[in-house]
Amino acid sequence: MVNNLKFCILIDNTSDKDLLTEHGFSVWVECDGKTILFDTGQNTDDSGILFKNAKSLGCDLTTVDTLVLSHGHYDHTGSVSQLLAVNPKVNVVCHPNALMEERYSIYPDKEPRQIAMPEKDRNALRLHPAHQLHLLTESTLLFPDIGFSGAIPRQHPLEDTGGPFFTDKHKREPDTIYDDISLWFETSQGLVILTGCCHSGIMNTVQHIQNVTGKQKIRAVVGGLHLNGASEQRLQATRDTFVKWKPQAIIPCHCTGVYAT
Repeated sequence: MVNNLKFCILIDNTSDKDLLTEHGFSVWVECDGKTILFDTGQNTDDSGILFKNAKSLGCDLTTVDTLVLSHGHYDHTGSVSQLLAVNPKVNVVCHPNALMEERYSIYPDKEPRQIAMPEKDRNALRLHPAHQLHLLTESTLLFPDIGFSGAIPRQHPLEDTGGPFFTDKHKREPDTIYDDISLWFETSQGLVILTGCCHSGIMNTVQHIQNVTGKQKIRAVVGGLHLNGASEQRLQATRDTFVKWKPQAIIPCHCTGVYAT
């Protein structure tokens, strides 16, 4: 079991503190002597929001042991190159599809919008020492009782990726976002699950982690749940499932949506 687990949200869409905000997500994790950075935010206009907020919150990014990327979208990977520049010894963990070059959000009557990881950040990862870049597709223990979900099976009929995502400008190929991953932490009071955008769906994600770990009790869910465009039926099913899980805490962030929250 892990002890001394601490999360510090460095970037989110909103804040009740004197911190910079953006449409993005990043979480500092301290656990049993290890420091994990989960995502790096969007880095709006190269403004260095990650570094400014980290300094304000007393988080030294040069000490991060492991960078985990939840998926390859711009709002979660925008400061990767800057982080690698100040912390070249950091280990990076993500699904290989996070490095995809073409990913689009295409809404009706709107131009295709490129939402892949920024090119400078992809290039920085490709130049990172091979033994420090871990491209994983399967569930894996990163440290004792700290797990990387790997690709999450999509089983629940009401859950989808949460938007009109494609891998080409002409909407020929839907983007399944199979690089979407979450982390879990096994504590004495149950599993703590940290999500990025949860394009796999939170019900699918938790079921997968329960199956992998053999543990059923959920202590907390923290992160983006991408329910901002979800149907009433999906929201009701999600609410009912949370009631069944009885977590001590739900901390919805980023793309969850005000109404869903």
